Amino acid sequence: MTETPSVESRPPIKRSLHRRLIAVGFASAVTTGLLLGAIAVFNAREQQSLRQTTTRVLEEQRIGDAVIRGVMRQLSIAGEQTQRGTARQISQFDSTGQEVYEHLRGYLSRPLSPAERQQIELVKEQHQGLEVAARRLMNSPSSSSSYSAAASDDMVQHAFELLDVLRTFVSMREAALESLADTQATTLRRVTLAGMLFVGVFALVQALVLARFVRRRVTSPLGELSDAVARVGAGDLDVRLPAAPDHEFHGLVETFNDMSARLTTARADLEARNASLSDALAQVRTTQDELVRNETLSAIGRMTAGLAHELNNPLATVLASSELLASRLRDGTPPSTAELDRDYAAPILHEARRARLLVRSMLQFARRGDAEVRPVPFRESLDVVMELRQFAFTAASVRLEAGNVVDACIMAEPQHLQGVLLNVLNNALDALAGHARADGAPRVVRIDSHRDEHSLVVTITDNGPGLSDPARVFEAFYTTKGVGEGTGLGLALVDRFMTSFGGSVSAGNVPEGGARFTLVFRLAESHLLPSHGCSAVARTSGPLPALVDDTGSEPQTTPRERAHARPRILVVDDEEPLLRAQELLLRRLQVDVVVCSSVSAALEVLSVQTVDVVLCDVKMPGASGVALFEWVERSMPPLVERFAFVTGDVDAPELARFSRERPSALIAKPFDVREYLEQVRRLLAVATPLRVE
Repeated sequence: MTETPSVESRPPIKRSLHRRLIAVGFASAVTTGLLLGAIAVFNAREQQSLRQTTTRVLEEQRIGDAVIRGVMRQLSIAGEQTQRGTARQISQFDSTGQEVYEHLRGYLSRPLSPAERQQIELVKEQHQGLEVAARRLMNSPSSSSSYSAAASDDMVQHAFELLDVLRTFVSMREAALESLADTQATTLRRVTLAGMLFVGVFALVQALVLARFVRRRVTSPLGELSDAVARVGAGDLDVRLPAAPDHEFHGLVETFNDMSARLTTARADLEARNASLSDALAQVRTTQDELVRNETLSAIGRMTAGLAHELNNPLATVLASSELLASRLRDGTPPSTAELDRDYAAPILHEARRARLLVRSMLQFARRGDAEVRPVPFRESLDVVMELRQFAFTAASVRLEAGNVVDACIMAEPQHLQGVLLNVLNNALDALAGHARADGAPRVVRIDSHRDEHSLVVTITDNGPGLSDPARVFEAFYTTKGVGEGTGLGLALVDRFMTSFGGSVSAGNVPEGGARFTLVFRLAESHLLPSHGCSAVARTSGPLPALVDDTGSEPQTTPRERAHARPRILVVDDEEPLLRAQELLLRRLQVDVVVCSSVSAALEVLSVQTVDVVLCDVKMPGASGVALFEWVERSMPPLVERFAFVTGDVDAPELARFSRERPSALIAKPFDVREYLEQVRRLLAVATPLRVE
């Protein structure tokens, strides 16, 4: 075990990481602020200079306008039609000229280029020439019209030349000032872009510096801690972290190292305890398996006792009726047709069918499930369980009723589904068997069901004493029965099976007295029904459609039978009475029947004759029926679809593939005559007969 480094061996902690981050952030903010402030001051100065230039342009435009107005005013004063210039005109003319001169001097006070100063001097000369010509005009005698005209023309000429020179000067000034403004604007833009670029580069440098700082002080320590945690999670508890220079990570590293040391010690303790717990767990599992087996054997034992009694009753009737009939035949007093049907044939047929139903239900219940949740007809499983437990309910004077039971295909495992129904019914029977109602009313267990949009809801209700603690009935090993009367696993298995189906189960008491169990099953999706032999239409309990007229009249032939007048059926079975019975039954379909008592004999027939259907037993002396089917697969593939097994063990392991691929081609013994003939007619309608050359 690696020792945790002592505090004295670690380097001294300089400062808090929190303070470092604050200092770095503050320095970055101050530097960025100063840089942005300098750029803002420079921009403000450039903008002020640009505004001043604009103001100068406007002022010079106003000066030019004032000079033009003054010149025009002087022209107006000098051009008045008077005999001689009056003192008032001369005074107005002079004062206006003085204003023009002052405006021109305003130009000269500004920074001008030599060309601009020369141009303004030309303006002054033209103005002086205009004033001289105007004075001549105003002082000219009225009698000399030619002299006045010459002076007037000279004045106007000077005025036009003055305006041209002034316009040229103003244009030069505007061009110079606009160039200056453009230069200032360009400088401002360049400075702004340079400032933004500098700020961006500075921010990038700051980000890199900050990233490097965060990587060294935050990311790298966190990465080391993450790697150490991952190693601890992988089982390496000897990992330790070096001391951290910052206060925040110092405590975290110290806590992690202490935790690793404690985990190392705890792992050693757990490994020592696991060794002892493994043996205890194995013993618990063994005990649990034994209890589950006991629960299953207990249920099968109770059903077997009832089944034996139920089978003895119909067998007693069959034996008694057969012996009576044989006695009358030996005495030479055969019964009439009506007596034979009423007193002998009808009771024997009825009781034999009853015995067949009991045996079939027991076999179906005892069949080992494949733990595959698939579509299952609910009513079929319910009928099996009710048939098996009917005697037990009758013996206990408890009425078992199937009320409004809606059939539907649900998602379940067939044997587990029967186990669910059986355990709930057994629980109700046990509760009612030792409970007599004070009002003398009959004790009843009733089963109802209804469909929701996506589920089938089944309720099993009794009028017994009810449940003392409904919330605990599904707990394993919870039971209210006496010692040795129950394991407490029956309803726990119900809950487990319902969960595996994707459904649910709940328990409660009804207000009128008694218990109610509610089972919610998922309905099978429509696309799954055909592949599992489960019809989307609810099954009815009525009789099958008549396939053979019991009065002996000829049945209607199918189109295929009319096209092939005498189909041939091969029957293979080692039981001579049953072989004979099948031959007699099949001849009622207007077919030729070939019977064989072994597979070898059947192979000889198939090698020389044409057959339409093969009905074969499975277990026979010598080769089995499965061997015959495999030969047909190899040698006569078209006959595979018209091959059926007639057997008393439809769940035999060797029939697993056949029952999975073609479940409808299995005929279970003992069979019902109508069902048997119906399946044969379906096989006959599959395809045209196979011709063997």
